[in-house]
Amino acid sequence: MEPDPALSGRFEGLDLLPALQQGVQEAGFVELRPIQAAALPEALRGRDVLGLARTGTGKTAAFALPILQRLEQRPASAGRPRALVLAPTRELARQIEGDLAALGRHLTVRVASAYGGVKIDRQREALDAGCDVLVACTGRLLDLVREGACDLGEVEVLVLDEADRLLDMGFLPDVRRILERVPADRQTMFFSATMPEAVQALAQGVLTEPEIIDLGHTRPAETIEHSLHPVRSTARSKLLRSIVESDEEGSAIIFTRTKQRAKQVARQLEKRGHAVALLHGDKKQGARDRALQGFRDGESRFLVATDLAARGLDVEGVARVVNFDVPLDPDTYVHRIGRTGRAERTGEAITIASIDEIDQVRAIESSIGARIPRKYLSTFAPLDLDALLDEAEGRKAPRRGGGGARRSSAAGAQAAAPGARGGRRRGSRRRR
Repeated sequence: MEPDPALSGRFEGLDLLPALQQGVQEAGFVELRPIQAAALPEALRGRDVLGLARTGTGKTAAFALPILQRLEQRPASAGRPRALVLAPTRELARQIEGDLAALGRHLTVRVASAYGGVKIDRQREALDAGCDVLVACTGRLLDLVREGACDLGEVEVLVLDEADRLLDMGFLPDVRRILERVPADRQTMFFSATMPEAVQALAQGVLTEPEIIDLGHTRPAETIEHSLHPVRSTARSKLLRSIVESDEEGSAIIFTRTKQRAKQVARQLEKRGHAVALLHGDKKQGARDRALQGFRDGESRFLVATDLAARGLDVEGVARVVNFDVPLDPDTYVHRIGRTGRAERTGEAITIASIDEIDQVRAIESSIGARIPRKYLSTFAPLDLDALLDEAEGRKAPRRGGGGARRSSAAGAQAAAPGARGGRRRGSRRRR
């Protein structure tokens, strides 16, 4: 949908409470981003919203401001959560909590969070003291509900952020249990970067006549420069070192598929004198927080991470993302590289690929609708992935009948248009 022209593209055009507008200004928000301009008018009116947009496009403010405005205008004394935001990871939950607190710093609205990896006692105490907005991961939230520490019976606004990731991580049963405990009469906002069938089905079940906003969610930001470096598997680590050492400035996130690979890559970079932060699921929350903060503060130039970091991390000024391993599906590629080129800044996405990853490369190219430019460093022997695959397929083809049928490339699952019942769709808009 097109942004509301009455907003003039600026936050000051929104009909916000003066104290909330002050928080917006102090947070440095001036120009509305497309997802905000499209979602905020309807969300502020209390309407359900289905927002489809890439990570890094400003979705948090699109649901945070309507929540804060609603709760401040109609204060309640019960002390139970009146707004619930579900997030797939601890890091995203903490980030959303911080954004809500910053935007609402001049309001009376109280914000708390609940997620695993830390002691539950402080979270119980925060709930006992009373909170208006609860940002939570599903597992810890259900623990608190079962033991009677959290009552969801007063929830007026429910937000599912990064809904596709919630389902990717297997949290659909938890989400359904939570839905059973919140009132049916509520405002629901549903934000997702991709829209596979499972997410469509969930959206249909939780939204009522939603405003549907689709901002080209399946494609990466156009401010990102893509490149693919073909290399033999045995030279992958050497190529990574050449890439990161070719530019002495700028931070980078290096993604691997597994925790073991992440540890190995981090050790190799540290041995060469680089400051490296490491992030994966085996680390305790305190260690994860320190790793992220060190990267944000510039103490570590490189963050080596599994796909735990592909969602929800908002780190300013990440110059490039390096895919040490090609992601297994196109959506993960879009989410990984979304850590750079955020807020309409430029960024670079570099992917290292060997012959056994050509199917994933083709799936990604099919999904984003473009061939990723191949690049070759002069110190490495050229490796033509496409030609090698053709050669391998030719050897496998039957000799009779004029040769076997050509194996089709793996096409990435294009996210279908969402089908939330009764939704009013104002049109799909891709930013140029």
